[in-house]
Amino acid sequence: MSRQALAASVIVVAAIAGTARADLIDITQPNTTLQQVLGHQFRVGDKIFTVAANGFNSSVFNASQIFISPVVNGDPLTGQGFRITGSFNDIPGNATGSEFVLAFGVDIAPEFISQGYRFDGVDLRFNGAATGTGSYSRVDETVMNGNNQTLGVRSVFALGGGASQLQDHFAASHTPGLTHLNIVKDVQFFAAGANGVASASFVDQAFGQFIIAPLPSGAGLGLAGLGMLAIRRRR
Repeated sequence: MSRQALAASVIVVAAIAGTARADLIDITQPNTTLQQVLGHQFRVGDKIFTVAANGFNSSVFNASQIFISPVVNGDPLTGQGFRITGSFNDIPGNATGSEFVLAFGVDIAPEFISQGYRFDGVDLRFNGAATGTGSYSRVDETVMNGNNQTLGVRSVFALGGGASQLQDHFAASHTPGLTHLNIVKDVQFFAAGANGVASASFVDQAFGQFIIAPLPSGAGLGLAGLGMLAIRRRR
């Protein structure tokens, strides 16, 4: 992570619980922006996301020009979360590149915790592209527990003239019993040379879960509720 991202992560993750109100923003509404969720919460399926008022940091990108919507895998148990979309890119000749940092907390809703649901994995995906030697698009992500202890770091990237990895998975089940996670995403673009290109139009974040205990007699209702709350399947 860059110095900007590291500094932001220390400040923002510590402030997530204290600066976000319990107002639920409906991100299923068309053209909901990242700016609208800052300082609030939103819900996708059994996941409740909390974003501090200072949870977004960038000197290049504007949160009011970044859109957020639900993402749900074909099997909701394997992943529910959100997609951020925008015109993410870097201008050739910008020596420092273009970057933004997003920090947030995510909880399994209490009614699902009581049914034995725990985090199983964290999926990171994007459609980054880069051309020109030295150019890159990448997202580095730090996954932490509620005490801000790092559980893992994952990356997706596209390198100009080189390799690409457009999705990555963190197995949260290696640390059993998790019902809350803190996440810091560092999204970076660098267009090298006069003709370099570095861009992406979306970044996806999804969280899977498993069940650690037998479901009670109302399990069917819980699973039905999970399906109803899965607003939109993954595009």
